[in-house]
Amino acid sequence: MVKLMMSTAQVKKLVDFFDGYEDDKVKVKLDKIAGIRAYMDCETELSAGDAANHCKSLFKKTPEGGVLYFSIAPEGAY
Repeated sequence: MVKLMMSTAQVKKLVDFFDGYEDDKVKVKLDKIAGIRAYMDCETELSAGDAANHCKSLFKKTPEGGVLYFSIAPEGAY
């Protein structure tokens, strides 16, 4: 399991999309929200960086992800 840090001014959009999200590579669950950041537990066989990149590419394909500035990175990356 890895912990991902997701941040944006509209963090609820990320939480709504990812909390409970599951596919063949990741299973994501909300841990906590702190201001503009959401911390997610991610069950995966991928490395932390690859899991973050996978999730980022998923959200970019949504209507909100195409226009919203956001970041997804392993916890502690910045």
